[in-house]
Order: sequence, then structure tokens, then C-alpha cells
Amino acid sequence: MGSSGTESAVRALDALRASGRRVTTARRVVVEQLAQPAEHLTADELAARVHDDHPEVHLSTVYRTLESLGSWGLVEHIHQPHGPSFFHLAGAHCHLVCEECGRICDVPTAEFEPLVVRIRDQCGFELHIGHAALAGRCREHAREDACTSPTDT
Repeated sequence: MGSSGTESAVRALDALRASGRRVTTARRVVVEQLAQPAEHLTADELAARVHDDHPEVHLSTVYRTLESLGSWGLVEHIHQPHGPSFFHLAGAHCHLVCEECGRICDVPTAEFEPLVVRIRDQCGFELHIGHAALAGRCREHAREDACTSPTDT
């Protein structure tokens, strides 16, 4: 795990302790997996990885752990327009997803702050920008004539 991933995991685990919750093996391993930079894991992928590394942690425990961490505000469930939802540590960053190739680009949450403030001020609406990946086209697919189906490769 890279240093920023380690720092993110430490912050999340410290937040668990500070709220009076135990850091179980399942919680620690799930947080560490979700802190991996450039990883966008579905619940099934995460459960399989945790179970492979820690067979004593049952798959159902991983799913319950994700649900608990989400309800405590430590993990976000990210929806994307085409493809399975994935999970991330809360507040890590926002996501852009290419409608053509499925590439996911991470964008610092702070980049969206002016938009969130403007929407709040003008519309009285609190935008939760991290809950869904924003759809568009990556640089390689920005031109309509450059687009190919992922199955054409």
C-alpha cells in the first residue's frame, strides 16, 4: 500500500477508534483494501480479496462490514452509469467514468467545492458529489469519430 493509501487507512481506523468502535480484523482489512490508490473495487471483488488473504473472515462479514462502515460515514458506495457500483473510503476523491471504455479517473474532491457551494447558494440544494461517478468521455474518446466499443479492441 502506498503512503497516501496508508495514511487514508490510518485516518479511517483512527476515526473508528475515536467513535468508540472496535477495529476488528475484518474492518482493518476492508479499510486497508479500500485505501489502495487507483483501486475501484466492487463488493464482490473486495470480499474475494479479503477472503483470499484472510480465509477466517467470511464473505458475509465483509458485506456487513461495508454496510457498517458506510453507515458510519467512513466508506462511500459509488454508483456509475454503466457497470457495477464500487466502494471507496469516504472523501478520498470523486470519480469520472468514460462511457466508452469504462476508464475511471480520480479527481480531488476540492475541485468540486465551488460547484457544491454555488448549487447550495443558488438552489438551496446540498449536492453529494461523491455518491455517483460522473459520466463523460475520456481524452481518447472525446471526439465522436474516435470512439470504439470496448469489445472492438
